Amino acid sequence: MSVIDEIKERLDIVDVVSDYVTLQKSGHNFKALCPFHTEKTPSFFVFPERGTWHCFGSCGTGGDIFSFVMKQESIDFGAALRILAERAGVTLVAKQKERAVDKEVERLYLINEAAAQYYHHLLLNAKAAETARRHLSERCISKETIDSFELGFSPDSWDALRQHLERRGYKGDELVNAGLVIAKEGGGFRDMFRNRLMIPIRNDGGKVVGFGARALDGTTPKYINSSQTAIFDKSGLLYGIDRAKEAIREQGLAIIVEGYMDVLAAHQYGMANVVAPMGTSLTHKQVGIIKRLTRNLALALDADAAGDQATIRGLELARQVFSERIAAMPDWLGGTSKLQGNLKVILLPRGKDPDEVIRECPEEWRRLIDEASPLMDYFFKTVTSTLDLSHEDGKSAAVAQLLPRISEIADSVEQELYLRRLSQLVGVDEKTLAGKAAQLKPTARERAKKAVSLPTTQASSHPLEEYCLTLLLQHPALRERGITLTPDYFEGTENRELFLAWQNTTDADDFEIIRQGLDVSLQEHLDALVSRVLPQASEREMETALADCTRRLGEQHLRRLKALEELLLSEAESEGDKNVIKEQVETLLQKALEPTTQLKDLFEKARRERKGARQ
Repeated sequence: MSVIDEIKERLDIVDVVSDYVTLQKSGHNFKALCPFHTEKTPSFFVFPERGTWHCFGSCGTGGDIFSFVMKQESIDFGAALRILAERAGVTLVAKQKERAVDKEVERLYLINEAAAQYYHHLLLNAKAAETARRHLSERCISKETIDSFELGFSPDSWDALRQHLERRGYKGDELVNAGLVIAKEGGGFRDMFRNRLMIPIRNDGGKVVGFGARALDGTTPKYINSSQTAIFDKSGLLYGIDRAKEAIREQGLAIIVEGYMDVLAAHQYGMANVVAPMGTSLTHKQVGIIKRLTRNLALALDADAAGDQATIRGLELARQVFSERIAAMPDWLGGTSKLQGNLKVILLPRGKDPDEVIRECPEEWRRLIDEASPLMDYFFKTVTSTLDLSHEDGKSAAVAQLLPRISEIADSVEQELYLRRLSQLVGVDEKTLAGKAAQLKPTARERAKKAVSLPTTQASSHPLEEYCLTLLLQHPALRERGITLTPDYFEGTENRELFLAWQNTTDADDFEIIRQGLDVSLQEHLDALVSRVLPQASEREMETALADCTRRLGEQHLRRLKALEELLLSEAESEGDKNVIKEQVETLLQKALEPTTQLKDLFEKARRERKGARQ
């Protein structure tokens, strides 16, 4: 995470803007009189979910937390960065210090790897580890799996690990930072883990970042994890992901189980697409990791009452991450994407977890995967199993819980099938249910609102913007064409500031001049773009590529404005303020069309050039 991203993560744009402007709640957003021009009707809006602001009045400008402070304080980016960094508690460090931090992080990896090797050696050889070895034997964990996953044992000692690692040259404070020892009051240290089966946790790159530890003597809690460190964040880790990622890609399916032993059993029996969260419910970060590998997810949690609730939570969260809300913007023509993933539930025998099923009969486990229930089928089963459908109250509750979910199904045929099924369950006419579902179905504006409300932290990179900047930086001959771009086209803070530096530099082919005009936090970004390798191409091909980039960036900008229009109109309707807002957003859209008019000749020329190149 860059310094800029970290500051945005820590600061709430509403809190910052509120220091300068009196904000009023407007639906999910906030509005105020614009601080940058005189007006009587509020046209300045803050969108907290996106971390942006926009003036819908005569300014017609907007941006993020940095651009607001820069404009409000009349300062440059570097000054705004220092103000916001101090407010966020983020230390701005020079590159030398950044490299030192990288070295410290690498040392934490080395410490954890050394600890894993030590624990593994004890499990295999120490007499005191007999209980741990017996436990693994009873769970049918093979020697090959023990070695492959480097399972270990922590002795019943206050300082055995500390002494071992200090002999390897590591210091007590480093071991505290690695989460392996605890500093005692009055001085000294004690080991974090004692008399436990040790399970190394690795990141997707295969590096040990922490441990899960199972008690062997009845101590509670049964499982504990490493504490939060610079390299261990349990909300963003999945056990087994380093070994499972290739299988997940190849098979096009990720299976989420509940515990470490479930993962070990699955991998031991050749089912390598299985991972587990760190003893908690699924998080957005964890589902996001899966989404980068596949759009097919199945949850196989313990089939008891608690497991059912965990399944519901996991499915609801996965539905959010995999569904249309992953799209940052609605389709320009008002359409929306369908569910972009296949979510299922593996229905386990009551009272058994995946570990037991796999050990007893691997073929049964494979059959359960093949017969996994689609998301809506599972909802039907869960809801109806807890209700008495022979009574009116039970029927009403079933409709109340299931109909909203059915209304969100994008495929009309699939939706009709589930409406028919619900109709048969509760004895209500299918047409009546369809009418109610239509009323519940989100409107285009509501879908746009959901899309706009997605936090932008889920996708911090802007590849098209970076490609465009790379072209401009590496090919000075494109300057005359690139100068027609507007900073508003660059949504990424780093990219916008870099474009402005390029635009304001007369000698744009001298990277050092551009570099000197940048804040130190942006210099590395410049270096990366300058050193990026582009394919060999003629000058005409480069001009065509830039024209295409310009057009696409303009389209993205217009889509963002269109999305904000839909959002504000939706909220204005709910507040009875539709006419006022509509007039404001229509004024904005007229302003937004001006740059595209200016670029029309360039786009047309690019089209002719592409046509000529094909001929």
